[in-house]
Amino acid sequence: MTKRILIAIAAAGLTAVAAVPAIANAATAVVSRQDARAIVNQAKADGIVGEMADGYVGARVESQLTAAIRAALAEMNAGRAELYRQAAQSTGTTAAAAGASSFQQRFSSIPAGQWYRDTNGTWRQK
Repeated sequence: MTKRILIAIAAAGLTAVAAVPAIANAATAVVSRQDARAIVNQAKADGIVGEMADGYVGARVESQLTAAIRAALAEMNAGRAELYRQAAQSTGTTAAAAGASSFQQRFSSIPAGQWYRDTNGTWRQK
């Protein structure tokens, strides 16, 4: 089942990461997919955000989130949510299972020193 989910996620275009634009709330700015990816990657390198076991990107240090990082997280996670929904629909599973499967696939590519949140909700540095 996991392999089918990963194939469906890849077919849906996970490499695009944020395939669906998201309009952020009033406290944040709207960010393009390309900008969102760059902002999130920098925030990951800075240890502010990290990958989470549910397949989304989350805030590790809330106090350091800027409006741009919040908007970028919203953009990226909206795209991932849509991809997980599509993968779940095509494989007969749930979006949550597709997200968790995506994280398992992505885990090996998290660079040393960056942070991730495990299935118990604990932030760990790789």
